[in-house]
Amino acid sequence: MIYLDNAATTKVDITAFENSKKYLTEEYFNPSAKYHGGICALNAIKQAKESIAKIFGGNFEVIFTSCGTESDNTAIFSYSKRGNVVTTLGEHSAVFAPLDNLKKSGYDSRFAKINDDGSVNVEHLLSLIDSNTTLVSIVHVNNETGAINDINYISKKCKEKNPRLVFHSDGVQAFGKIQTKLAQSVDLYSISAHKIGGIKGVGALIKNKNLKTLKPFIVGGGQENGLRSGTENVFGIKMLEFVSLDKAVNFERNFNHVSNLKKEFLSRLDKSLFKVISSDTASPYVISISAVGLKGEVLQHMLEKNDVIVGTGSACSSKNPFSRVLKEAGYDNKTLDGVIRISFSFDTDLESVITAVSKINENALNLKKAMYNL
Repeated sequence: MIYLDNAATTKVDITAFENSKKYLTEEYFNPSAKYHGGICALNAIKQAKESIAKIFGGNFEVIFTSCGTESDNTAIFSYSKRGNVVTTLGEHSAVFAPLDNLKKSGYDSRFAKINDDGSVNVEHLLSLIDSNTTLVSIVHVNNETGAINDINYISKKCKEKNPRLVFHSDGVQAFGKIQTKLAQSVDLYSISAHKIGGIKGVGALIKNKNLKTLKPFIVGGGQENGLRSGTENVFGIKMLEFVSLDKAVNFERNFNHVSNLKKEFLSRLDKSLFKVISSDTASPYVISISAVGLKGEVLQHMLEKNDVIVGTGSACSSKNPFSRVLKEAGYDNKTLDGVIRISFSFDTDLESVITAVSKINENALNLKKAMYNL
């Protein structure tokens, strides 16, 4: 099987798993316990916090959560009690859905337009910010197109308009894949373990230490310095630490490797069958293409029968059959209907990509012949 849906989830990193499994089988103590085993578990978490925080540079600390969605929601609901919140029409549902629901309930949620590659229209974004804006949330890397938003630049421009606002970014598709050194104008940043070789059910909210007003989304026993209650998943946290450090050390090698994969894929893709949506400047880890006039979901299933796994840009629901993000980016229904997403991982090999793109071309041509009786 050739797996090219790594933006959805990645295979567990075996080295990180082996280094962490003792926290399941031997040192499995509750970090809140006051005896020696519990204290050791708590110290293991503290070490993970320090290791991950250093990756971001500057004055940042780590709050462990259950996933990127929880991290996003923590930021949103902490700063949506008054005023207004500004985000974009290109956000992942973990940001878009809660703010859309709040808007439907009468809250002042504001959504900036996006460009045709999925990046934010910065001019429109800045026009939505005023003295009552409490939070701005901008995705770092778009999960459907790979478009990169320069959050360090954008956060500075936002705070020039309102120095009191809090700036948050969903970095789930960015962390471990592109540079994530954060400017001091970034207050909060969400990451997820299973996008980089960790396990599902673990994430983190990276917090600027100067930010004093964050409120907990989950309350209870007061873990994570009172900002996220619930017994910590020490095993999953240590895995996140180990994969994060590995990706930081091997960043340049991985980035160059995946950039070459993207270049090879696009050079072999049949442009008479496919429109490339992702831009040249997008993250190399995500490529969005469309078999215009064909059915992307049908093509996805055809490829699965050929042992090639890809994603699809479709929301796959009766109410919204097309990708919300790509629709907001201005694509017509024929383009939206044919979208599939290719996403690489650090260990995707060139031979697999060459085989996959050949299968993609072949199956798209067969589908076109079947649909149009050619």
